[in-house]
Amino acid sequence: MSSNSKFALCLICLLLTVTGCSITSPILEKEPIENTAFLKIGTYFEVNNTNENLILYDYKDTLASDGLYYASWKLGNAKLYENSDGDTVDLYDAQLYLLLGEFIDAKKAQENQNAWLEKGKSNYEILSEEQIICNGFPYLMITYTFPDKNSPYARGISAFGVYENTAICAELTCQENFTEDLNTILTEFLENCTYNK
Repeated sequence: MSSNSKFALCLICLLLTVTGCSITSPILEKEPIENTAFLKIGTYFEVNNTNENLILYDYKDTLASDGLYYASWKLGNAKLYENSDGDTVDLYDAQLYLLLGEFIDAKKAQENQNAWLEKGKSNYEILSEEQIICNGFPYLMITYTFPDKNSPYARGISAFGVYENTAICAELTCQENFTEDLNTILTEFLENCTYNK
């Protein structure tokens, strides 16, 4: 992997695990994407979103040549928020982020998933950790709060998984006033995700 690719991967992971909403940019307001229940991410991973309140917000395959894909969904209402770059963006009650990497083999996929998990653990206050199975695929699920008082989000839940040469991180974060159960939302989302090889 080139140094540019490594930097891009680190940037995506940092955005996912540290700042959450900073991925949301004013550009998205000018270039909305079509909300669709079905989304193919990468070569084999397919999302069939059955939650009508979970709206597709962003999809990027600009790093596809390096095997990296990113998508996000929004939940609830938006309010204006000034991020750490000084940009005013829409901040939703909750957002679900999905990062998927396709690697040369299962070992590389596992190494990357481990790195994503460690990055998350170093930036969150972990409340619980458990192994789960969703739609036949194993994930490690962690729940946490945000120790950074400047974060617009109060808590979150993430699932990390590896299937053959694919690594995935799905992260659902929310503001303090969000009352829906994060575990239920993320679990139902993953129950409707498949790897079609």
